[in-house]
Amino acid sequence: MVHRKFLLLAAGLMLSLGLLSCSRAIPARSEAIPAERPSVRVVPVSGDESPIPTATHVVEATPTTSSVSVLSTANPSGEVRRVDHVPAPPLETFLPHSSIKPGVEPVSYLANPCFYLENRWGEGKSHPGTVVVPIMFHSVVQPGRLIADTTSITMAYFEYFMETAQDLGFSTITTDELVAFLEHNQSIPERSMILILDDRRPGVTELFMPYLEENDWTLTLGWIAADTTRASVWEMMTALAGTGRLDVQSHGFNHIYVQDYVDAAQIEEELVKPIEVIQARFGTTPLAHVWPGGNFNALSIALAGEAGYKIGFTAYSRGPILFNWVPLGEPELAMDAPLMVLPRFWSTGAVQALEEAVRVSEEAKAYATAMFDAEQAYYHDYCLPLGSE
Repeated sequence: MVHRKFLLLAAGLMLSLGLLSCSRAIPARSEAIPAERPSVRVVPVSGDESPIPTATHVVEATPTTSSVSVLSTANPSGEVRRVDHVPAPPLETFLPHSSIKPGVEPVSYLANPCFYLENRWGEGKSHPGTVVVPIMFHSVVQPGRLIADTTSITMAYFEYFMETAQDLGFSTITTDELVAFLEHNQSIPERSMILILDDRRPGVTELFMPYLEENDWTLTLGWIAADTTRASVWEMMTALAGTGRLDVQSHGFNHIYVQDYVDAAQIEEELVKPIEVIQARFGTTPLAHVWPGGNFNALSIALAGEAGYKIGFTAYSRGPILFNWVPLGEPELAMDAPLMVLPRFWSTGAVQALEEAVRVSEEAKAYATAMFDAEQAYYHDYCLPLGSE
């Protein structure tokens, strides 16, 4: 019964993958998988197999009935089993042919391979190849004005990006949806993006609103929560938030860049006070901290976990995100907390970011097709009780 359900899911999934890629031929295994593949780096929290690497947020590895109904309910503990006392080998990881930048390493953050496979192939989950593109925005320069910095884009490029996102079939997700996807592969649009507007920019927020309404999208705000915010700005942002189109997250209290000389009390204030302000002003609790300037260190990562944040965003354009697959560079790898140092693309390269994500998504779908039999066998051999059929 286990294999039958698994194969029925496979047949439906492979058909949907083919349709979604517009009848694009799936490469043979030798074409989809390079002969030599570096193993994915797994960053567990501790020996308890907790899948989410933060000090205070632990996801239970016990699968729910809905998450494993396509595979099996015979292993309710979700623990790795052994065959004839042979340790379970590491799973192979997906590596795009041309999209990994120099010095960037794809990281797996789920330490339990059975938990991963149950959520990768379980009923009601996102299909393999589902991709998330985080993009940061700052200023949008009106026609006739010169761009005086490296964080601004023209109105023409802003409009071009929005049109491209629509044409490529992208949809936005909120921080809550991103966290659920990262933790349990919760179903989200196959081509997802999270648009993050940094700082207090009510005028730029208004520029997004027509697109949000037209496409049923949301805009995530990396909001500076300082007391110096004018009453008129609070009024305007509260009204815009009332539309349900804004997803307000933390960008610090006084927008202090984390440096080694910044003491723990200041860092804690930057992390804790925005939670209080956002709860009071918007009636929501932020799950993400957008690191001001992209700066972080080991102390700030630990304090963010203690404050209750589940994810954090850097200013590094490492690449798009897949389930249990985050591209990181050396500074982020040193933190051993992948979800607190997620990458973001800059708005100045937003169109290229979407195009890159499409390529990665298509390759990930082909890779999943090629690896299905091997992953099914792995699940049977190492995740089911001995003697299970």
